[in-house]
Amino acid sequence: MDFTNYTISVLISLVVGLVGFIVAYKIFDLMTPGVHFSDQLKADNRAVAIFLAGLFIGLGLLLGNAIK
Repeated sequence: MDFTNYTISVLISLVVGLVGFIVAYKIFDLMTPGVHFSDQLKADNRAVAIFLAGLFIGLGLLLGNAIK
């Protein structure tokens, strides 16, 4: 019984975290209309890739602490 509750808790946290990442990325994408991240990444712009990695790490820390 305890394992089932733990598994359900992990799955709910996973779904909330993924939805949070998607919503935060979409909001950030709307706030920067002049920068098309997918085009920049296809053009091998490493500065944009590093920036997005930092954004996702920061969001992960924020959402991870918020879910607990």
